[in-house]
Amino acid sequence: MIILFTFIVYTYSRCAFSVECQGNNCDPLEVDTEPFIARVSQCPHMDGTMVCCNKNQDDQMQRNFQAIDASFGNAGGGCDICAYNLKKFWCEYTCSPNQSQFLTTNGYTNMKDPLNPKNILKVQLVEIKVKPQVACDMWSSCKRTQFASQVTAMKTPGGFFNFQGEQAVGQAKQFISVKFVDNDEETINFDFVPDCKYEYPPGPDGKIVTPDGFIISEKCSCNNCDLMCHDEEILYQATGVFEGFNGYLVLWVWAGTIVIAALITGFRYYKQKTENQILIDPI
Repeated sequence: MIILFTFIVYTYSRCAFSVECQGNNCDPLEVDTEPFIARVSQCPHMDGTMVCCNKNQDDQMQRNFQAIDASFGNAGGGCDICAYNLKKFWCEYTCSPNQSQFLTTNGYTNMKDPLNPKNILKVQLVEIKVKPQVACDMWSSCKRTQFASQVTAMKTPGGFFNFQGEQAVGQAKQFISVKFVDNDEETINFDFVPDCKYEYPPGPDGKIVTPDGFIISEKCSCNNCDLMCHDEEILYQATGVFEGFNGYLVLWVWAGTIVIAALITGFRYYKQKTENQILIDPI
């Protein structure tokens, strides 16, 4: 009975895209295949299970996850919980055995490479379905990170996800459109931590590792997670009228201005007096 149920589940679970590489040049491919057992070093919770990602995609995720740590993690002035959530999202996007349930490919188009506008890329068009609440919770864990707070496009949950999708053009030759659907059966589904205040206990060696195998370098702080702030901490203080005012500098500027004005006035007076004496004829 269990074997029959497993067979039925994977019969309806399909892969929607793959990646093929020739040297350093990798291209996404539209596929309609069954999941397979593979090693996935970047997604430890999926390693050795039925997945839809091959080694090329695992290598891509390694590079992309380094960028996530540098942009959204503690290493880049962000929060490791945010980086952890993003990694879980992209693991599910890339490797989920249920990929075809929440992801569709819609052919290819030519787009400029964001990293090199003179270069034209053949880009795969992808649509992914995400629950609005998932988008809001993930954005909440990332919105106070230094990178997200500085980019206007990431000021809202929708903008945050669409920004990620647009960045995939240069990173994976995919343009990912996000469609928000309030339905569990047809949206991406994975475990994440909506509370950036959450702290995982360190192990015997002092390292912090999540139950699904991701490393957390350190807990988040008030600078990148508003839930870590205490009531007495000032998150924002309006700039005062005399903020940055340097009294000595202003005094010297005004003194110099007065001296220069006096010299100019004296010079003009002397010049006019001299000219008047020349114009007066002697009797």
